[in-house]
Amino acid sequence: MTLLSDRMPESGSVSSWVRKTASKLKSPPELAVKEKQGLPSNAMYAIDGGKKLAEALQSVSDLIPLPFLSSFVKVGIRVLESCQDAAVIVEDVKDLQDRVYNIMLVVLNSALDGKTSLELRERIETLQLVLVGILTDLTKVKQQRKLLLVFYREMNKDLVDKCVGRLAVALEKFQVASQLHVEASQLRVEDLLARIKADHSALFPQLDRIEATVNDLTQPHNAPSRREDMRLLPPIFHGRDALVEEIALLLATEETSHVCITGVGGIGKTSVAVAVTQYPLIRTVFQQYIFWVPCITAKSSDLLRHILYAQLRITAETYESLDPLIAELDASKQPRLLLLDNFETPWLSGPDPAEVGHILRRLAALPHIALLVTMTSGVTPEGIKWKHVPLHPLEPAAARQVFEETYRDAAGGRELDAGEQDLNGLLDSVGHIPLAITLMASCGGHLVASPDDLLRDWKKAGTEMLSTGMKGTLSMDDTISLSMGRGVDSNPNALRLLAILSMLPAGTTGKHLVVWWAPTLRMSTHAAVRILRTAALIEQSDGPFVTSRIFVRPTIQSYMSQQNRISPEVRAEVHDTCYRFVLHHKSIPDDHKFKADLEALASEETNIQGLLMEILVDGVSRPDAVDALITFGFYQSWTKPSTVVASHALAVACAAHDNPHTPDLDAAARRVAEAYRCLGKTFSMLGRYDKACVYLEEAINRFKTLPGGGDLHCAGEVSLELVRTWVLKGGKSVNEFKSLCKEAQANLSHDETSKYHVARGLLGSGSLIWPGDATLEILSKAKAIFEELDCPASTAESLFCIARAYARRNEYRTALPFATEALTKAKQSGEVDLICRVLSINARYLVVLGSYDDAEAMSTSLLKTCAVLGSPLHNGQALELLAYNCVAKTDLRTARLVYHAAWREFNKIQSTRMGGEGMGRCADNLKMLKSMTGTQNDFSVLKKRFPMI
Repeated sequence: MTLLSDRMPESGSVSSWVRKTASKLKSPPELAVKEKQGLPSNAMYAIDGGKKLAEALQSVSDLIPLPFLSSFVKVGIRVLESCQDAAVIVEDVKDLQDRVYNIMLVVLNSALDGKTSLELRERIETLQLVLVGILTDLTKVKQQRKLLLVFYREMNKDLVDKCVGRLAVALEKFQVASQLHVEASQLRVEDLLARIKADHSALFPQLDRIEATVNDLTQPHNAPSRREDMRLLPPIFHGRDALVEEIALLLATEETSHVCITGVGGIGKTSVAVAVTQYPLIRTVFQQYIFWVPCITAKSSDLLRHILYAQLRITAETYESLDPLIAELDASKQPRLLLLDNFETPWLSGPDPAEVGHILRRLAALPHIALLVTMTSGVTPEGIKWKHVPLHPLEPAAARQVFEETYRDAAGGRELDAGEQDLNGLLDSVGHIPLAITLMASCGGHLVASPDDLLRDWKKAGTEMLSTGMKGTLSMDDTISLSMGRGVDSNPNALRLLAILSMLPAGTTGKHLVVWWAPTLRMSTHAAVRILRTAALIEQSDGPFVTSRIFVRPTIQSYMSQQNRISPEVRAEVHDTCYRFVLHHKSIPDDHKFKADLEALASEETNIQGLLMEILVDGVSRPDAVDALITFGFYQSWTKPSTVVASHALAVACAAHDNPHTPDLDAAARRVAEAYRCLGKTFSMLGRYDKACVYLEEAINRFKTLPGGGDLHCAGEVSLELVRTWVLKGGKSVNEFKSLCKEAQANLSHDETSKYHVARGLLGSGSLIWPGDATLEILSKAKAIFEELDCPASTAESLFCIARAYARRNEYRTALPFATEALTKAKQSGEVDLICRVLSINARYLVVLGSYDDAEAMSTSLLKTCAVLGSPLHNGQALELLAYNCVAKTDLRTARLVYHAAWREFNKIQSTRMGGEGMGRCADNLKMLKSMTGTQNDFSVLKKRFPMI
């Protein structure tokens, strides 16, 4: 043997050839793969060779006056064909086929040496009857359905064993009668042919045919004859340079030379691997000894071995063992790199993964052999020290570059005419998966379609619009279907879990998956997750199962959403779970579970919003669906305000109220009032105070006039929210404020037995009265009640108002401890807006007291918290305070930058009093900063927010 050689081996014995060919029979699907490639399969070689040998025998029998020999040969051929088919079902049939080949050679020898035709005929006919019986049994095996084969596998094995036994007995009797005392397994066809040629010179032409056929059959046809070339790197390849270099460095070092690139179908594993093989360092280390091993058709360990022999250009007398290949590789210590692409096919889809793992371990055991494996799953063969490299989607900039260049090529040089934001939306929808980007851009370029057009089509058709891949490229549906075929399509539980996860665009934690989203699976959730992960249809972040994130890529979500792949039953179950989850975490800031509820809702926010937005406005919405919408709208007003859900909640609530089929109109009317309140509060948090006032005023009126009787407590709470909005908006007189405050307190305190609401009324009143002992007395009374009731948020607000009352009197040192205690309580509650307001007064009081370092730390914390809330007012005030503090510390350069940022935030709400005043202060201070030199005298002339309370 020699590496990189096409030399064929010497012929071996027929018996060894028989064993080789018989043991290599393949199942029909594998034959189809070979035929599709233009390569004859091993079984095809074997049966075709058997037919050629039989034809040669038939030509000899024509010259020998033995008419019954032709009949025997025909039956033998039929048995060989049946053996081929039955080998798919029963492994032990290989030995049977081995014996059939041998018996045909024995009969030839006996036919030529037979002394009496009658005696020979009887013995041959006896053998033929045995073969006919075996043919009948094999036909029974072949006709069984797949389901029966599972249950009767052992029975089939026994049947074949009996066939082998009958044939062995018949052959023994035949040989004894023929006085041929040589074991069939030890016959050498060369000896038989030499003997026949010596005695029967008249048969030279026919015997030459037999010899040629046998010699042809003994060649190693069971190894693929065509070697595939290394794949080319795609012409458009961006965003992977750092990763390619990282993998190259790993492979070039012997200790880390086993690298496995994993990732979902279409993410570019093969492209990255090919780029690695072209990396200069790799070319230097491995030179020309870089081998491409395509595994996509290697559906068994046997086929994998054959592909290895072909791709490494190693020949051997037998390909049934890896020994010759390993010996050849071990003989030369030249470093070699083997790129095994699509390794998931033999490893995950084949019938013998243990043997596949054994092959890989034997290769890995050679220290100078580097392995670069690409596969969808991260579940790799054990016993090898792998360096796993999970492949992630492209970064936005690289994704845009790939799209634009592909689009330009497909459009004949025409550039994409679209804004970055539009293109980013399209790329987000396909999850930045390279194959999806390439197919989408190619489609758009050929049609000269805009990203908006493509996005609309994607939302309608999903991966179906990419069903036709580019030349030589699988479509997205193809790649996903291959993964679906790895144990998922046939597993109802795994399929159900995939459908559930496909409805959760942000994924979920292992804990929520088990407890909430998939508690009814008829198998272990962990087992179903393992099946889906192995098939590379879902992904799981690092860490323990309960806290790790389990999610599905957008392309697979889209695939599942088409053609009713998600059943109505699963859809209904997921929606029901969503409503239950939201309502289970419904609370207010004074509840001790409020902070934990915010965290739970935050972990599922994207999923919940997507599911809630699917609730139809014109349908008969279930009460729990409307309640969930409103509850989630309030959650967002406390965390990161958005009118999307709140507006939808109001539309759905109004439609349900107006629907004549709604069963409980009183409850429906309350939901409408709550929805108005939610949307009004949200507008206020966003600085859109005019709209906020409209919705809050409507909510107050609706709470007062509920069909079943007014809810004055709720009306009073909304009135307090409206008062605060008036303060921020400006333009109201003192009398209007006082009137609304009195009304709010009266409504909240109408039931004196409800201490909580009485205290809320006192808090509302005390927070708006100007400095005086009465204010502090009212606030202290409210604080005492809240402390007694253990209400963290209202206690914090009471302390906040007390601190502010002292600050109004310029007693900042007295105010600061109350502000500090308020911050502790606010953090205990978890209400972000309250935390921002309390942090703000702490920072201001520290600036006034000259504690600039402490003020800077507090301002930095304030900015981080404001960023979560996203309120322009909070952001502007926090930035302005930080800029002012920077000037106090004579850091003028930073002060200018921060004042500019503050001005931009105030500009977002410039129509309001707070926004306009903030813009004016920032603009004036920026002008003054131009002439400042960085002294404390400069600080004194700056404009600051007044009062600093």
